[in-house]
Amino acid sequence: MEPGLSNSYNRQAVQIWLFILLILIFFMILIGGLTRLTDSGLSITDWDPLMGAFPPISINDWVHLFNEYQKTSEFILQNNNMTLEEFKYIFWWEWGHRQFGRLIGLVWFLGFIFLNYITSMPRFLVISGLFLGILGLTQAFIGWWMVKSGLDLEEKVLDVASYRLAIHLSLALIIFSITYLLIRINGTWSDQTAPKKNVGRSSVEEILTNLLLGCFFVQAFLGALVSGINAGQSYTDWPLMNGKIVPEDIFYLVPGYINFLENPALVQFNHRVMGYTLFVLGTIIWVTGIRKPNSYPVQKINYHFLFGFLSLQVIIGVLALLNSVPLYLGLAHQLVAILLLLSILNLKFNLYIERNGEVPGK
Repeated sequence: MEPGLSNSYNRQAVQIWLFILLILIFFMILIGGLTRLTDSGLSITDWDPLMGAFPPISINDWVHLFNEYQKTSEFILQNNNMTLEEFKYIFWWEWGHRQFGRLIGLVWFLGFIFLNYITSMPRFLVISGLFLGILGLTQAFIGWWMVKSGLDLEEKVLDVASYRLAIHLSLALIIFSITYLLIRINGTWSDQTAPKKNVGRSSVEEILTNLLLGCFFVQAFLGALVSGINAGQSYTDWPLMNGKIVPEDIFYLVPGYINFLENPALVQFNHRVMGYTLFVLGTIIWVTGIRKPNSYPVQKINYHFLFGFLSLQVIIGVLALLNSVPLYLGLAHQLVAILLLLSILNLKFNLYIERNGEVPGK
């Protein structure tokens, strides 16, 4: 970042733009989760960035779209009794998901152009804003790459490739994280509080929080794999899996690496193990943080939020598993995951602020 922010810089306008983007991305992730949970992702079989923004109007439009969907393996093998009215339900979920993506792209583009015109944005924000746009465009291409994997008639697949779904979700969470951190950076740094080069070594809590953040992204990737192959409906007992700590059929697929992506037993087992790892690590951070004698009161609240969301996520995850992942619990699991990510990012940033000699939340 430059040594300071220009006096002509309209911080509030940029903050509003970033906050709107954050809210839109938040809902986009939830809509994406609902699109997957309702098996709606393959209802639109082409990608038209321009004309695809217009919904079907006439009955002929609907019949054409339904006919295209009837050519997919998902319809042939799983939904061959589906009526046109039932097709409309899944179509609107996927169509809405794509329109929300277009809306985010439009808000980014118009905001970026307008803000660069009316205010003197610092170089780090210009570069960061462009990077967000590139990531958003990449996300759109990955979304279609994901959908195409479920339209391969030769493979006779019923869903999109789980690893592509996991990449799609992971990038969405990365974009969300960068946007949130930019909000914090833009709202905190100024001529007086610009980051210093030598601010001391990272604290134990900061190192552990960085590790927790890395584990969170691994767990989110594993969670998408679980969702992608409906592994959450395969072993619905807890804490055991089909009466065993380690299920017997975790390596029955050939070649062996496929088990990590497509074997419900191993995919769910890995998701459980990483969940336990996150909970233990988060508990250590919470206990260490609240017992630190020189910790600021607001920082202790951040530790409590982290542990609270982490505990809630574990409870919802277990309940979802025991009930074969009903729609409302699947959505709640994804919602709390985003809130947990926010609490980790918030604590991470505040720990840096603390190390930088500032009071978090001031």
